[in-house]
Amino acid sequence: MASQKISQLTAITTVASGDYFPIVRASGTTNQRVEVGVLDVRYTLAASGVAAQSTANTALASGNAALADLTSKVSKGGDIVSGTLIVDAQSFGVVSSVVTSGVILLDFSANNNFDVTLEGNSTLAPSVAPSGGQSGAIYLRQDGTGSRTLAYSGGWAFSNGSAPTLTTTASGTDLLAYYAAAPSTIVATLIAAVSGV
Repeated sequence: MASQKISQLTAITTVASGDYFPIVRASGTTNQRVEVGVLDVRYTLAASGVAAQSTANTALASGNAALADLTSKVSKGGDIVSGTLIVDAQSFGVVSSVVTSGVILLDFSANNNFDVTLEGNSTLAPSVAPSGGQSGAIYLRQDGTGSRTLAYSGGWAFSNGSAPTLTTTASGTDLLAYYAAAPSTIVATLIAAVSGV
């Protein structure tokens, strides 16, 4: 009787530890219950594994669907939109402002629109050429002294081949609108003496 109890205790300890082999066999119904218990644990574990695999498959399917959905999105890094782009709300570019004189280098890769206050006679030139098809505007402001002149280099082109003359009154404002026909050709026109700016 003591030997059978030891066998039963060993079998129960084996089940509790998760080590299902070997099962200590002994005569009597108690040992049969232990074996049934082991099978129940195994079935439970198998069912749990299947459920986990099902959950993983669902998560994988969801992830794949999310990735597929991204193919129609535009990233913030600057994707190319191959179809028609409709903007149904306000859209604008940040204006780059500079107060300077001498050679004014505009980075057309960073901005479309610029606000330049002239503190002396200057030359307008691109530090980075615009992309073909790029367009925008440049506010040209005289400082409090005025009489500042502006020359152009780096592919600027104007009507009749003549660079425009700025408004030279103190704090005078002109608007230079441009369109880059190509990176090396920036076609522009001056809207002179803009007031209220």
